[in-house]
Amino acid sequence: MRFGRSRTGFCQSAALLAGLCAALLLPLPARGETLLEAYRLAVENDPKYRAARAESLAAGTAIDQARAGFLPQVRFDLERTETRQRILKSENPIFGAGITNFPTDNETLSVNQPIFRKDVIERFAQAKAVVRQAEFTLLAAEQDLLLRTAAAYLVVLAATDSQALARAEREAVGKALDLAREKLAIGLGTIVNQHDAAARYAVTQARELEAQYRLHDARQGLREITGRLIEKVQRLREEFTLETPEPARVDRWLASASEQNLVLRAKREAVEVARQEVERQRAGHFPSLNLVLNHNRRDAGSTLFGGGSEVETTDLTLRLSVPIFEGGLTSAVTQEAAHRYQKSREELEQERRAVERATRAAFEGTLVGVSLVRALRQSVISQQSALEAKEEGHRSGLFTLLPVLDAQRDLYLAKRDFAQSRYEYLLTRLRLKQAAGMLSEADLVSLGAALQ
Repeated sequence: MRFGRSRTGFCQSAALLAGLCAALLLPLPARGETLLEAYRLAVENDPKYRAARAESLAAGTAIDQARAGFLPQVRFDLERTETRQRILKSENPIFGAGITNFPTDNETLSVNQPIFRKDVIERFAQAKAVVRQAEFTLLAAEQDLLLRTAAAYLVVLAATDSQALARAEREAVGKALDLAREKLAIGLGTIVNQHDAAARYAVTQARELEAQYRLHDARQGLREITGRLIEKVQRLREEFTLETPEPARVDRWLASASEQNLVLRAKREAVEVARQEVERQRAGHFPSLNLVLNHNRRDAGSTLFGGGSEVETTDLTLRLSVPIFEGGLTSAVTQEAAHRYQKSREELEQERRAVERATRAAFEGTLVGVSLVRALRQSVISQQSALEAKEEGHRSGLFTLLPVLDAQRDLYLAKRDFAQSRYEYLLTRLRLKQAAGMLSEADLVSLGAALQ
């Protein structure tokens, strides 16, 4: 009996162990149900942001590249030559006619130390601007990722609400259709009511299918950023604080955007890079001064008029190069750089105007959003009351079924508009922070307070 119990216990333990192993081998469920977790997934997996980060790292090497122009260039060359020499005739009695094979080794160490090069000086100043531009561009990419993640997440929430509302509307119209059929069957209804309900039910079915498709697409849109399919998301609270912009003056937000908007700051550095490029190309007209050291060792196995030789030579040269005429190349590339500098200035002005417009739109959109959410909340309440009144009128015979169906349609339309207005309000707040250059992860935490 003890053996049987021991064997049973062993089998149970083995089964438990197998179950644990199987659980470990199963794919883990996708994390990132909260907005903040979704953002952290996006930081690791979003290709657009990772590309911006790689570009920033690449641009960060510009200073090292420019600094190399001030440092010496050292090169070592080694040559070996095999010579086959055939002497046909020689006045030197040492050499008789015949064929001789001998090697020649040539070793040269060269050191070139720049002393003055105007183009190198300008390139170093330009490299600093390139690095600053890359830093602002990466910070702008981080803010863009914050906004894109929040937008994609809110789109999933909105699509989830739309699907739920579409299902609820279909069920409500379905009940009305069943009621119309029952009344028609007992002679208390009309065929018109049944047709109206059937037509409206078909519309709600199509609307529910569309909502399901939009929800699926919204989840794929979030997956495109996070790299994982997130099935479970948070929900928007029924009540959350509606905040107006603080400070409540648009000129303060415009001033902040003008100074702190990261895309705008990157554009300013791009203008500086283009200006420095003009100076760098113009430096082609300046002379350059280099100190050159050459150390050469030549080991020849033989020569035509004597035996072998081994010679070491050291030359120290101060080389001044003055460009006189290069076919107009320097002037042409300088003119090209000047035109590109003007192009960058126009792009800066275009971006400045776009940022100003975006800031105004986000500021006013936040103000309007607060009023719109409150108005649409009241609209839902009013539409609910109107539906109840028409349902009562239909039961008393005052209304046909069609006004009730219309009231149901209007109620769910108001609910969809109300839900959409709340998501748009939250997103507009983030857009305002981004335009002003103040968007950060803390804003996602703040937005998360409106979710549950």
